[in-house]
Amino acid sequence: MSQILVLLNEISHTSIPFELTIRIAKNCDLDITIASLYDEHDEETLPMGNGEQLPVDVRGFDADSRFDGSAWSAFNDELSRGYDLLHTHHNFSGSVARVLASRKDIPVVNTEHRDHSSYSFLQNLVNAPTLPLAEWIVSNSRVTQDSFRWYEQRLLDEDQLAVVHNGVNINRIEDVLSETPDAQSDETVRICTVGRMVPVKNQKSLIRALRPIVELDDDVELVLVGDGPLRGELEALATDLGVFDHVRFTGEISRRRVYEVFRRSDIFAMPSHAEGFCVAAVEAMAAGLPVVASDIPVFHEVIGEPGIFASSEDPEMFAEELSNLVVDEEYREEHGSACRTRARGNFDLNETAKEYRDIYLQVISETSEGRETRAV
Repeated sequence: MSQILVLLNEISHTSIPFELTIRIAKNCDLDITIASLYDEHDEETLPMGNGEQLPVDVRGFDADSRFDGSAWSAFNDELSRGYDLLHTHHNFSGSVARVLASRKDIPVVNTEHRDHSSYSFLQNLVNAPTLPLAEWIVSNSRVTQDSFRWYEQRLLDEDQLAVVHNGVNINRIEDVLSETPDAQSDETVRICTVGRMVPVKNQKSLIRALRPIVELDDDVELVLVGDGPLRGELEALATDLGVFDHVRFTGEISRRRVYEVFRRSDIFAMPSHAEGFCVAAVEAMAAGLPVVASDIPVFHEVIGEPGIFASSEDPEMFAEELSNLVVDEEYREEHGSACRTRARGNFDLNETAKEYRDIYLQVISETSEGRETRAV
């Protein structure tokens, strides 16, 4: 059985790379170990969020920073244990790991999760020189792949590149929805969004859009799921605009509670300036919510035809599109049903895991053939 090492910065049950790794391990005939740079754990199994045991081994390196030499030395020793492939996900740690793996002739699959135009100059400077060390560079969307800087594109060959869309756990979403009472007896129309409170997520536009919606229908609530450095500014903006009583800040909550929010909501909105994929939007679609999103290429790729799009720079346009959904329940149900169908038909996590399994096995096979050729 092929031995795969997956490097993560840390183990988090809300992390897309972590959830993908667990699903690959559950569904595929591969022996997978997670190397966690910042976690202390070094055990055969660790409990999952639902009490199950992880179907992977875990190696923890207890790094106190990305520059922790002892942690990287321990990771380098881990690479010597006979792995057939390394899978990297993160910018800095992935770059270091690709260099170390290349010295041991271990093939690498790397996943790019973010639009490179959102990277700082330093992040691109670190990432770009090591990308060619990966046999395959998988992007989570066509937009992410197309965002590679010109110098990154010059360093890479077309046959190194692939697009595998993120998947979502459809069964888990359905289970939570079925176990969560809806809000049918509540006349309030709820618009929700999920994301870290940072400039690129652009929650300010939603708060600005809320004011004309409330003037149209006073029984509307905006639920902001997440936290971050801009939370204070968002709260102040809601107060200044006189809509604070119509905004609910949940803070950071578990994935299960996010799905519970979806169950009790009527509309999902995502006003981001940029995204690599946006799993939250797909999860909301899978929960049957209509989606109003920024008119940017990645949302047209991911949300597709069922989506309703508005300029991220135009709160009034967002307000208009959201208002149409607020006042027309049949319109909401029509778009929500179409979103559900698209999410469940195109973004099942099981299919994503199978695509990665096939990539792993192809890279391992090609590497083995290349070694045999060199030996002859």
